[in-house]
Amino acid sequence: MRTSFILFACSLLAGGLLRPAAAQAQPEPTGTIQDRNHNVWLGWFSDARLTKRWGLHTEFQLRRTNGLRDPQQYFYRLGLNYHATKNLTLTPGYVYLLSLPYGDFPDAGRTHERRFYLRADLQDEIGRLQLTHRYIQDFRWLRNPGETAYAPRNYRSRYRLQLQFPLTKPTIEPNTLYALASDEVFLAYGPGVAQVFNQNRIYAGLGYQFTEALSVEASYLNQIVQHDDGVVFEHNRALQLSLNFNPDFRKQKDE
Repeated sequence: MRTSFILFACSLLAGGLLRPAAAQAQPEPTGTIQDRNHNVWLGWFSDARLTKRWGLHTEFQLRRTNGLRDPQQYFYRLGLNYHATKNLTLTPGYVYLLSLPYGDFPDAGRTHERRFYLRADLQDEIGRLQLTHRYIQDFRWLRNPGETAYAPRNYRSRYRLQLQFPLTKPTIEPNTLYALASDEVFLAYGPGVAQVFNQNRIYAGLGYQFTEALSVEASYLNQIVQHDDGVVFEHNRALQLSLNFNPDFRKQKDE
C-alpha cells in the first residue's frame, strides 16, 4: 500500500510540474486572458519549539516582480503551534498581506488583507522519503484601494502535499543536501464567490540542512491564479529562496 501511495504522490507532482509546459503548447482557452509574470520570493520561516506541546510560528515573505525590480507583496504570518502528537501539529494564527499593483491587469492600488487561519500539518515517512500534508482554512478580510475599512472577503481551503528526499545521507540531518517538491491547491467559497478554483502552486528545488535548526532552500515556483472575474489567469513563475530556522528550546526533548 505504501508503494502504491508513493507512486501516486510522485505521479501527482510530476503531472503538476509538466502541466504548465503542456498548456503552453496548446491554444489559450477562448474568452480568457493569460497574464504572465516573473517573480522572486524571499522568505523567512521559523517554528520554534518552546515546550513539549507548544511552539511559535513566525514567517515573513518579500515578494518582488519583474525579477527583483518591483515590489509585489509583503506577507507576514504568526501562529501558535500545538504539537498534538509526534507527527501532527495544529496551528491557529494571523496573517497580514500587503499587495501592490503588478502584472498587465493590476489592481487599482494597494490592497490590504487580514486573515485568521487554522492549520494542520501531518508528517509521514516512506523509507527515506518524508511527506508532509498541510491543510489550511483561511478566513479573509480585505481593504481594497479607496476603502477605509476591512470587509469580509471569503473562505478559502488549501491542501499541500510536500515531498523531501535526502540526497547525500540516509536522512535529512546536519550537512545534508535534499530535494523537495510540492503541489498546493486553493479553493474559495462563501457569499459572492463565483469561482471556486482560486489558485494552484507547484514548486520543486533543492535544500541544504546546515544544523539541526538551520536550512536553506532554493526552488522554482509555478503559480496559477484565477481572478474573481474568471477571465484573467495569472501565470507567475518565481525563484523562491527560503531561510528556515527551527530552534528547540525544550529542556528535555522527549515526545
